[in-house]
Amino acid sequence: MTRHLPALLLAVGLIQLPPALAKVSTAEAAKLDTELTPMGAERAGNKAGTIPAWEGGLPQKDYPRGANPYAEDKPLYTITSANLKQYEALLTEGQKMLFKTFPDSYQMPVYPTRRSASYPAWFNEATKNNATRVELTNEGYGFKGAAQGYPFPIPKNGTEVMWNHIMRYNTKGFKGYLNAIPTQADGSWVAERNYVELSFVYNNPKTTLDTLNNQNLYALIKTVAPPNKAGTSDLLHVPIDRKAENTGVWEFNPGLQRVRRIGEVGYDNPLFDGLMTHDQLDMFNGPLDRYTIKLVGKKEVLIPYNSYRLYDPKLKYKDIAQKGHIRRDLTRYELHRCWVIEAEVKPGFNHRYKKRTFWLDEDSWIVHLQDIYDERGQFWRTAESHSINFANVPVVVNGVQVHYDLQSRRYVAINLTNEESKLIEYDWEKDPKYFTPQQLQKFATAGKTGG
Repeated sequence: MTRHLPALLLAVGLIQLPPALAKVSTAEAAKLDTELTPMGAERAGNKAGTIPAWEGGLPQKDYPRGANPYAEDKPLYTITSANLKQYEALLTEGQKMLFKTFPDSYQMPVYPTRRSASYPAWFNEATKNNATRVELTNEGYGFKGAAQGYPFPIPKNGTEVMWNHIMRYNTKGFKGYLNAIPTQADGSWVAERNYVELSFVYNNPKTTLDTLNNQNLYALIKTVAPPNKAGTSDLLHVPIDRKAENTGVWEFNPGLQRVRRIGEVGYDNPLFDGLMTHDQLDMFNGPLDRYTIKLVGKKEVLIPYNSYRLYDPKLKYKDIAQKGHIRRDLTRYELHRCWVIEAEVKPGFNHRYKKRTFWLDEDSWIVHLQDIYDERGQFWRTAESHSINFANVPVVVNGVQVHYDLQSRRYVAINLTNEESKLIEYDWEKDPKYFTPQQLQKFATAGKTGG
């Protein structure tokens, strides 16, 4: 978790002691076959008919990854500063602040709700089995009883909800290039390009409870642009329970031409010109131990969803990154039921984010929205995840994310791949023996990356 990692990399976190550690009963788990989906979402639509019933998600199809299955959809309406009050009940504080900060340009096109999240059958089955088997351990910093699947499909507290985001399915691993666009207040930016090789242990179908060994993932990351940042590379050994075992972090220094092990970097250490913190990678990767975590409940919220247009290879980054915010007609918002989590810094602990609110989509468990308050308690930042489902994999991707700093009117858009000739390769994996400091040296100094 070093200073330049792309946001898809780290799905880990230290979790605070919850109010209860119990598994659910067999009778309650049976709801996953009736009133709840295998992931724990409500199968039924809402009373107003604005959220449809779950029908299994987007069917797996063999078509080009990123092809838009909802290309024929038209916006139901578009929210602007002129009609904002009409829709405020469906918006977060961060969304309302974006309208207040950019009243002349910020808009939200709202489309029909498509409950597209879908997963491999074996992952669904593993998730259902977890309901009666999995429980938190080590004061909530870890859990036991699962090697695949969402650990807590029927969560009883905020800790369990956040674990579902952290441990969601991302295939066996992936490799490829990801780009970040840190954008200044005047609209200028310089892209940062990273190459990633990442292999998961948790959620690999071959992993068993005996072979899991508290490991989540292994990763190699190399910055290849811009020139003043190029060459720095990192190796990560990331456990599940980071209280029981520290994250292994090694860095290759291009100036010294050597590898050294460094201490774990996390919490509020800055990223991307200070526009993010390390624990905002992947929208949130933890730890939570500095926060009091409260499960507020569920709420119907307009969130970015099925944002296929943002992944269009015909687009250039200059078509997306505009002054103040990303281009609005490329976005898509839908009404979804979300789990709401409030996190506030504990007395005696420090974090530059005094309070945070997370909204997690019930179908994917992804943190789609996050609002952030500074140490004075004033609203500071908001973040959005524009997810899509690559149905030919299948995998729901917490891909393009936008992190807004509304006090400075700057933002960073991350995980962009539009200008890449070769997209991310999913279900890529390597044996843990591949991820060594010796391999990091080779990885960092190789003349060609990504072969």
